[in-house]
Amino acid sequence: MLPTKLDHCVIHVTDWERSNAFYTTVLGAELVARPAGYAYRFGDKQLNVHGPGVKPAEVARLPVAPGNSDLCFEWIGPIADAIAHLGRCEVRIESGPMQRFGAKGAGTSVYFRDPDGSLMEFMSYAGEKMAEAPGMHDPNILPPDLPAPQDDGRARHLTGLKLPDVALRATGGGMVNLSKLKGRTVIYAYPRTGVPGVDAPPGWDQIPGARGCTPQSCGFRDHFAALKALGVAQVFGLSTQATDYQQEAADRLHLPFPILSDADLNLATNLHLPMFMTSGMTLLARMALVVEDGKIVKVFYPVFPPDKNAEEVISWLRTR
Repeated sequence: MLPTKLDHCVIHVTDWERSNAFYTTVLGAELVARPAGYAYRFGDKQLNVHGPGVKPAEVARLPVAPGNSDLCFEWIGPIADAIAHLGRCEVRIESGPMQRFGAKGAGTSVYFRDPDGSLMEFMSYAGEKMAEAPGMHDPNILPPDLPAPQDDGRARHLTGLKLPDVALRATGGGMVNLSKLKGRTVIYAYPRTGVPGVDAPPGWDQIPGARGCTPQSCGFRDHFAALKALGVAQVFGLSTQATDYQQEAADRLHLPFPILSDADLNLATNLHLPMFMTSGMTLLARMALVVEDGKIVKVFYPVFPPDKNAEEVISWLRTR
């Protein structure tokens, strides 16, 4: 191994006051005044900054321009804390949380932008898990005052995409590669099914679109025959829960179709599916996909109320 380590890299900004405020407040940089302009220091690493009044002696063949950098910063602690920090700073999260791979291995990231449009990433390697506790939770019931999810645009890119060549473990045994299936397939994605008598994660009912995974699954169970009559060759549920957890729900709810586990987020990250994170879990946002010969032809997102999702899919299929 050579005796080298990264010392600094270069970004370009267009407005010193605006960028200085962003990099110090949002990213926690130490502001270093230079003879012309500033630098942003993070411990023993530094961002040298090209900007108004700076005339660097040496530049890349294609000099760094405002808005064309892509930087990742490790967030020490849970990614939920990073999300809360960005919210306090009134910085919009562009995507995530999602699983990514960084210098220390697998982590969870959120993406946002600096004032010039350069892509910023907070990555957390914290891997805390929620401890489930006994309680009075009944996942079969939908409270009347649940907040409705809004269309945030995170699923608009999916229509027309081919499914990636990814094999997922299924309840009942075996693996399923959705990209290889022929005919019409319906896939409904959900965050996590609960267990009767086990408390939901803190604040679960206040997360728009989180509550209702069991009613959604029961809807597809109860309308399974109608879906088959409309030419659906196969139906699958999909979540990031482990197969053992999913198997409990599949058995308890008497589901006539398998549930697929994307616990490693391979399918979700390949398709850039909308996700969210709570209590240390990275979960899929609720949606449904109609796939024909491995290609997505219809996306239902957001889904609300969840117990009517199967009926919504059936109504669309009847128009085909």
